[in-house]
Amino acid sequence: MEIVNGFHIFYTMFILLQFTSYMKAECSINEHKTLPGGHNIFIQAGVEPFYKPTNWTDRNKCFRLCALETFCHIWSFTNGKCQIFHSIMDKLKVEIGFNQTTYYETEDDNWFKMYFVKSGSEFNVADSFLGIGTYNSWNPEKCIRTLCSDFFRSNLIDVWYDLPIHKVKILARRKDKSVSLVFDGKDSAKENWFTSSRVLESPWENLKTVIPSAILDIRSNYSMSFYISSSHNECRNATGWFFVTETNSNCPYEKSGTYPQIMYAINNASTILNEEFERADDFSIFVSFKS
Repeated sequence: MEIVNGFHIFYTMFILLQFTSYMKAECSINEHKTLPGGHNIFIQAGVEPFYKPTNWTDRNKCFRLCALETFCHIWSFTNGKCQIFHSIMDKLKVEIGFNQTTYYETEDDNWFKMYFVKSGSEFNVADSFLGIGTYNSWNPEKCIRTLCSDFFRSNLIDVWYDLPIHKVKILARRKDKSVSLVFDGKDSAKENWFTSSRVLESPWENLKTVIPSAILDIRSNYSMSFYISSSHNECRNATGWFFVTETNSNCPYEKSGTYPQIMYAINNASTILNEEFERADDFSIFVSFKS
């Protein structure tokens, strides 16, 4: 019986991988843009790439090779040499001015997805985004490392400062609803783009009016992250717009059966944190590059 069940699990994973690869291969090369400003992606010196480079006669074959691989969202093509990059496993670097063209896969009007996590997935959001610790320390117990619908972290986060980033967008979705904020990403690092002075667009009318007094912090404390608040003196008087609970703590809005919990204010203004908030299903971070 255990052998049969093991076969069924293996077969289901195989079919899912094939389906995912097929759907990804259906995307158009027009959905892949070139990294601007002469910036190009390379494998770090002394490190073997996850996907070995291949020789092709044209870039369309290189694109299709990337499209068939679930974890390829970046690729380069130069003088018949094709290199596709694994979005998690490869150790990358950015250099400028080489005779190479690097392409990246776009989503949602030219945005590139850097990060994604689902509520209740048991991942530590702040640590995993910032790259603090290791993959195993982020608690991915529900995920198979190469096939995880609950979590994604692009290794471009680790070379954030060297990329020609123009804007950063955070997106929280709940069924057919969503909220998003856009930040100025120019000359930013992965640790400092999430600040009040960089807010460009907000779904909450009064957020920009209280800047710079608004508190924005990727890692507010051990129990909360991506915190957007107008005041935080004590539990019952804390007000804000957005936060992620990482673990159980003292305040009512930090208590849940599973973590993380992605919470956002449903009104057009800051709200007491344990009132008028909804739980989002997932949370994403996108970047756009300078044209």
